[in-house]
Amino acid sequence: IIILPGTLAVTAVSYGCIIVTVLHIPSSAGRRKAFSTCSAHLIVVAVFYSTCIYRYIRPAQRGGQDSDKILSLFFSVLTQTLNPYIYSLRNRQVK
Repeated sequence: IIILPGTLAVTAVSYGCIIVTVLHIPSSAGRRKAFSTCSAHLIVVAVFYSTCIYRYIRPAQRGGQDSDKILSLFFSVLTQTLNPYIYSLRNRQVK
């Protein structure tokens, strides 16, 4: 309960600082490139934290072990599996 919100807060503050810094870039092409990079990171972070928060903060259910297994696989395997695909979408050769 302490670790998940703590890491989420650090991540949110970091992305907040990144967004403020990107907004100070004078050229629109530079801002677009920076937001493109941040969006790929943010997709992975959102998938990871949303499944973690749902898994650990939701109320206990009866017979919820099957859904717990699926959620655990989702945030432990799926996010790492999606990383290469998400980052390759920004690649010029893939586009």
